[in-house]
Amino acid sequence: MTDTAIRMSSPDGVWPAPTYEHVAVAGDFVFVAGQVARDPQGNWVGLGDAGAQAAQVYRNIGRILESVGATPRDVVKINTILTARENSKAITEERLKFFGDHKPPHTGIVITGLGSPEVLVEVEVIAYLPAGRRK
Repeated sequence: MTDTAIRMSSPDGVWPAPTYEHVAVAGDFVFVAGQVARDPQGNWVGLGDAGAQAAQVYRNIGRILESVGATPRDVVKINTILTARENSKAITEERLKFFGDHKPPHTGIVITGLGSPEVLVEVEVIAYLPAGRRK
């Protein structure tokens, strides 16, 4: 991360996006870019399977949060974007597995398509992380 008021990075273990960083820390808030189902090598995970894609998405989010010293319990807002309403149950199951009994505010949006035709779900989160706990 750079030494500025806003620190941005893309941690190891998450496929690096060519045009943006995966996480920004601004003050006590952590903003995680929308995550899709790519493994650390850039391969698509769960083609045609929204639940498998969501599981990979949450693995990525977990790695990103950990890279700045945060955990799922620090998340204060979730936005889920999906391409088919019928996939919402499988995606929700993975969200509940990841967060357990922590239930931050959540917005679900159904749209006709995302950045690549392979993508069935994309999730972004915002976390609150006081300075004393940051990496």
